[in-house]
Formats: sequence, structure tokens, C-alpha cells
Amino acid sequence: MDNTARLTRRSLLAATIGVAGCASSGMGGAAMDGNKPAKSQLEIENERIVTQFCLDWSKRDVHLLAEYLADDIVYQMFEGNPDIIGKDKFIKTLDRFLKNLKEVEWEILRTYSIGEMVINDRIDHFIGEDESKSMHFAIAGWFVVRDGKIRIWRDYSLPGGISQVGGAFGR
Repeated sequence: MDNTARLTRRSLLAATIGVAGCASSGMGGAAMDGNKPAKSQLEIENERIVTQFCLDWSKRDVHLLAEYLADDIVYQMFEGNPDIIGKDKFIKTLDRFLKNLKEVEWEILRTYSIGEMVINDRIDHFIGEDESKSMHFAIAGWFVVRDGKIRIWRDYSLPGGISQVGGAFGR
């Protein structure tokens, strides 16, 4: 066995022992001992903003949605898609899309916040006038909220989650 492999295994073992030691000594933080720290007022407000933003998609009004966004919003609809930068570009990109839908509903399953960051687990339903154009996706949304506005928003598909285009969605 070469020294690189031994060093890597040794480093891994040392790191594991260090983490276990911190957890048992109380240095592992609240998550390690099962207690959760209280949410700050900032976190409560940021969760409220993101949750209401997600719920307001049901109104299909891109100008209402844009009110939640910073002027220089950076939005990535899904991995590999180019960023949509700026509120005007957001409106231009999504206005026609929303107008072509009969209904939009985002089911928020869980929400977490740490300071300016809010992450939600949700299922997005986009119902077309023609059912074959309907879409349903399991999403992890990642938002940065600063000064009461969403500045960064990225959506990620959940591996093994719902991803259905066309047809009715069974609930």
C-alpha cells in the first residue's frame, strides 16, 4: 500500500474521531444533541417572505411575484439553465409562461432557514389548459433574502422525486 492511501485513511479516521469527540463533549452544536436553536426574527421574516412568494404563484401574476424580488435578482429555473438576471428579465421570461397556464399550485412540504438563506422542499404543479401540457416537479428551492427581497433563487430537482410532464397528477 502506498503512503497516499495510508495518509488518506488516517486523515479520515482522525476527522471521524474529532467529530465524534466534539459531539460527545457538547461542542457539536444544537443539531448534535437534538435541541434546535430558536429562529431569529430575521429567519422568521425570511421564511414568511419565501412562503408567501411561493403561495402567490397561484395568482399567476408575474408583476405581483416581481414585487418579492430584488432588482438584481439572480434566478436559475433548474440546473443547467442559464441564470435569469434582473427583475425585468424575470418578468419578460415568465409572463407568457404564466399566462398560458390554467392553474399553478406549489405545495410546500418543509421549510428551513439559516440567517438570510431559506430552503424549501416543495412540489410545483403547473396545470395547462390542455392537460398534456401540465407539469409537476419535486423541487428543493434555495433562496437568499436580503433587506426583505429575494436576491438569489435557485431550484433543484430532487433525485427520485416527482417529475411528470403531461397528464393528470394523482394526489
